[in-house]
Amino acid sequence: MNYITIGEFGNKVCISLTKIMGSEYEAVYKEVTKNNGVCLHSVMISKRGSNVAPSIYIDELYEDYRGGRALGEIVKDILNVYRQNAKEVRINMDFFTRFETVKDRILYKLINRERNTRLLEEIPYVKWNDLAIVFYYLFEEERFGKATILIRNTHMSMWDVDLEDLYKNARSNMLKLQPEDFMPIGHIINDIILDCNNGSNVGIRAVGILHGEDAVLHGEGVVMYFLSSESRYFGAAVLLYSKSIKELAERLERNLIILPSSIHEVLLIPDDNVAETAFYRDMVRDVNDTQLEPEEILSYNIYYYDRFTEQITIKDADMM
Repeated sequence: MNYITIGEFGNKVCISLTKIMGSEYEAVYKEVTKNNGVCLHSVMISKRGSNVAPSIYIDELYEDYRGGRALGEIVKDILNVYRQNAKEVRINMDFFTRFETVKDRILYKLINRERNTRLLEEIPYVKWNDLAIVFYYLFEEERFGKATILIRNTHMSMWDVDLEDLYKNARSNMLKLQPEDFMPIGHIINDIILDCNNGSNVGIRAVGILHGEDAVLHGEGVVMYFLSSESRYFGAAVLLYSKSIKELAERLERNLIILPSSIHEVLLIPDDNVAETAFYRDMVRDVNDTQLEPEEILSYNIYYYDRFTEQITIKDADMM
């Protein structure tokens, strides 16, 4: 086994790539902090004069190297991935210096506060229960598809915009660009099975028995509903503006239990005043610990919608 740190491995890969590709190209090793403090490691390759640098994650390749795989084979694989995906162009990012030119595509998402304490020191956010509302720019370019840029405190200073205005602007955009998607979970069962990479698949793992269009939890007659955005991307944020939550609670004349299935969706269950909070919390814990990637976890708490106050709070909060 090769006893080498991943940083040393990444730098060795970069040196080899630069030798092979020549002086027109630059390869740089970088640590990338994802949601919930998850740290991944990448090699970024760019052509001189281009400000586009694809990130190729090397965590699995590092384990291969430690297991005895030759460095040359690994570098060859990285080159193949780069050549298949690289687009040697330059993007003019001057538009990002002015709030007027970015404001129509600024959105928000929900992340866990406790698991992102270091990140939250660098970005604007609004507290919501045990979560944080954070902001991002949705970038769409014909040559690259979709990408996101996390809004940081430095951007706020550059734009001379305060948090209140940023939130109001993002909320307006969410209603237009990320409309809610609500249905009995049985409606999406086939989509979930076919697309195991979609974040919504985790919700189905909490379901014991399916009857037609409705999901019955552990045979106890509890109907489960799916709530996300139409894009199913950071869809848990729909909680902040959903009309379906209020309509469902009024129609059933029940308060609602909200299970945070992932950062991409939540599940709604009418409160029957029978099932204990611990039962639902154990369900959420099991999904988080066994079915999700660490960066997809939203919370270990469960939430409660009161149809009289129209408020969502942590149910029997212990602020885990």
